[in-house]
Amino acid sequence: MPYFLFYIYLSALLVPLIHCLIIYRDLSGSVNVPNKAIYVGDRVAISYTVRNMSKFTAPYIEVENSISRQLTGEEAPRTMTTLNPKGFYTHNEELTLKRRGYYQIGEIEVAIKDVFGFYSIKKRMASDTALIVYPKPRELNSFRITSIEQLGEMLIDDKAFEDRSRISSLREFRNGDSVKSIHWKLSAKLGDLIIKEFDNSADTNVMVFVDNYRGLFTNDKDHRLEDKIADIGISIVNYYLGKNIPVSLQTQDGDKVVEVNGKGKSDLKPFLEAFARFRGNGLFDFSVFMKKRMGVIKKGSTVVIITPNIDRAIGTQGIMLKSKNLNPLFIVATDKENNTGYIDMRVENSLREEGIPVYILDYETNIKAALEGRQ
Repeated sequence: MPYFLFYIYLSALLVPLIHCLIIYRDLSGSVNVPNKAIYVGDRVAISYTVRNMSKFTAPYIEVENSISRQLTGEEAPRTMTTLNPKGFYTHNEELTLKRRGYYQIGEIEVAIKDVFGFYSIKKRMASDTALIVYPKPRELNSFRITSIEQLGEMLIDDKAFEDRSRISSLREFRNGDSVKSIHWKLSAKLGDLIIKEFDNSADTNVMVFVDNYRGLFTNDKDHRLEDKIADIGISIVNYYLGKNIPVSLQTQDGDKVVEVNGKGKSDLKPFLEAFARFRGNGLFDFSVFMKKRMGVIKKGSTVVIITPNIDRAIGTQGIMLKSKNLNPLFIVATDKENNTGYIDMRVENSLREEGIPVYILDYETNIKAALEGRQ
């Protein structure tokens, strides 16, 4: 009788364990995400499916996924279900995407429990599912920079890059058009004012350098500084490409150089992807990174430098760019609330004295208003 009771007790322990192990072996899962272009602020449908491919019922399945936490920063509640033999369970949820980025989200964790609650075995199930969330460019109507030179404020728009020897199209006069652009002969013939629109100069070129040296992002809470720089960068690139002005973006990804080039609005997608993947992980100090590229920048180029740091080394490079007949422009991103970003006031003043514009945009600063000169 004692042996009989012992075997009964042993069976009561082993059978649920064996049952759980069989379910563990035959359980699979997958994550489904949209395959369209997705931007920060979009609301998207995400789903995951758990399948029980065994011949036994899974009495208690608890599913925990990190998808919501990755995409929104909020924890999703665990879901519990029972799976019949060859059955499946699908969970759907809609999320509002709060951050740009590249997310490997093809993993869910399932806890398998027996009917008596003796055992709980966890299984991680991964699939090659990724989601790329693009930053949303601010549509700039103009890009105004403030200079301390006697010229005062200079508005950089399509007029600044025109080659007035090449007419691209004609149109009717609109309020705000320059008198210099009127086609007088044709206007006299038609009896209405006609405006000449010009192609951009052939040598117009913009270089955008983004500083992501990892030492500057050590204390970047919730990636706020990274996100601000990405938003600034894509807004500026979007503006220039919208004017059909060639743009070259250069930054780092670890020890690799990231370079993206475009000439028009149709070339925006590679820039979107570069800024979606942007991280503060550059291996080389930015002054070293810039120094290696100083000699390949075309004469007369506009050089936009986006950085969380204005120190003596980077200030010196700005002045060197100016001395080489280039047009440098600094945009400094900071996060005062979390004390990230560094500005040496003496360097900032020196740059301004040399006629080099310096923008300072805090995390809370409205990008569109600041770059259009309305703030």
